Amino acid sequence: RRTGAERREPAPAQGEMPREPEQAPASPAVAPGVIGIAAVERADPNFEPGHFLQGARAAYDLIVGAFAKGDREALRGLLTPRVYDSYVATIDAREAQGGVGPEIVRLKSAEIADAGMNGDTAQVVVKFEAELAEGATGMRDARERWTFERNVRSSDPNWLLSRVQAA
Repeated sequence: RRTGAERREPAPAQGEMPREPEQAPASPAVAPGVIGIAAVERADPNFEPGHFLQGARAAYDLIVGAFAKGDREALRGLLTPRVYDSYVATIDAREAQGGVGPEIVRLKSAEIADAGMNGDTAQVVVKFEAELAEGATGMRDARERWTFERNVRSSDPNWLLSRVQAA
């Protein structure tokens, strides 16, 4: 019910462009312009970008560590079957040559770069930047986009790594 005492927005001054209403600032976990995050939040009411990113950072550490050690069992529960098969093939080839895997020296940054739904599957892309030590070859900077996915209808709350791309 209106009382007549409501505050009105002042009209723009002559020649001034009308302003858009201010939007809430984006979560620091999410890169500017990521619009698919809302679709994931609608499909999975428990999804929270900051909490997800904490889990993704932990998963990055676990996956890179397990890959470096050749720990196939640890990887099994963190990767989709297709990515798991690819990682195991790489580990097998590396071990046959007597090589060692990468070790994280420092995770420089991580942010949600993209998100969306593919049917009942939520997909969230995280851009990681890290400094890795690679045996005798020394250090290298890694810039990768990791796609994590989860069926939102599943009772399993875990996200699996489904794709890795150079960023």
